[in-house]
Amino acid sequence: MKKYLLCLVVLMVFISCGTGGSSTVDLSDDYYTNLYDYGPDSSLLGREINMGNYLEADENEGSWTNGRLIQEAYFPDIKAQGFDTVRIPIRWSDHAQLSSPYTIDSAFMDRVKEVVDWALAADLHVVMNVHHYTEMMDQEESAQTGHIARLVSIWDQICDEFPLADYGSEDLVFELLNEPNGTIGYDDWDNIIAQLTEKIWTDNGSTQNTGSGKRKIMVGTANWGGPHGLAELDLPSACNSENTLITIHWYEPFHFTHQGAEWVDGSDAWIGTSWLGSSSEQAPLIELYDSVTSWNAAAGRGFEVFVGEFGVYTKYADAAQQKAWTAFIAREAESRGFSWAYWEHSSGFGAYDPVAGQWRTQLLDALIPLEDRP
Repeated sequence: MKKYLLCLVVLMVFISCGTGGSSTVDLSDDYYTNLYDYGPDSSLLGREINMGNYLEADENEGSWTNGRLIQEAYFPDIKAQGFDTVRIPIRWSDHAQLSSPYTIDSAFMDRVKEVVDWALAADLHVVMNVHHYTEMMDQEESAQTGHIARLVSIWDQICDEFPLADYGSEDLVFELLNEPNGTIGYDDWDNIIAQLTEKIWTDNGSTQNTGSGKRKIMVGTANWGGPHGLAELDLPSACNSENTLITIHWYEPFHFTHQGAEWVDGSDAWIGTSWLGSSSEQAPLIELYDSVTSWNAAAGRGFEVFVGEFGVYTKYADAAQQKAWTAFIAREAESRGFSWAYWEHSSGFGAYDPVAGQWRTQLLDALIPLEDRP
């Protein structure tokens, strides 16, 4: 019997050490409250959620969600949970001509406008972007000139369809391009920003830079949108804290947030990776946040910083650890006055379960403190 008990103890220790979900989360319960008195005056965009995997899907909306489309009813519900904004990722490049004048399919444009209008009608701010322009990133550098001309044309057409007179400067924000990477290096991205700001604010000044306001834009960083790219970002002189927001994406530690993600090579080996909220696990994340604060404190900056994506792939992550990491990232952003957008509403990282028709408690509790829910 003693030998049996000893073997059982050894087996239990082995199991405990070998799985991410068996250890106790060590994160203060304060992180599930409005720890830093974050409110409407803290930022423009506040707390936000991404409508990911819908209009950004290749081919057509629904191809990544088993035919499920964005529903009008989603937006009043999002507002009712305490969110302030939605980010709508859009793959315009699959719906625009390949040669000049690069005309966007009118039915797709109408669908985008319908979704944006639904969100605004629910009293939500909207961030609308160009997402997954993969051809631009993946093709050889010699193809860049054509892709940049196409991107500029896409934004020219968006400006025509979303004038300030109908979509106010604080209601709708234009995010120029999601996660530049590949053949679009730091210098290339700076050049693209300059061309797009010229197109939006100058060439389309009659609709986007009028006496009633100026369209707010959002700018991310090259090399996949991470915080480290801020050091390489060289903005045009026309960009300032009144008209430009800076966005960063946050998936650190990547082996925890993307464990088992089918689209990431080698991620199966990360299944069971834990994040328990210990001081040693918090330290590198706090240091990275502090580096963003330091960058933004330099003269001529003072932008609203928007953590435009952060989340944990739900399929394999331990629910308690997912909740702890999510709350930690959200509250630490709020402590610095940053706005944020969880990735995402109702797919692989989803805070909302569209099949059950209800929010996932561990994620909603992490994102929106109970005392801040309407």
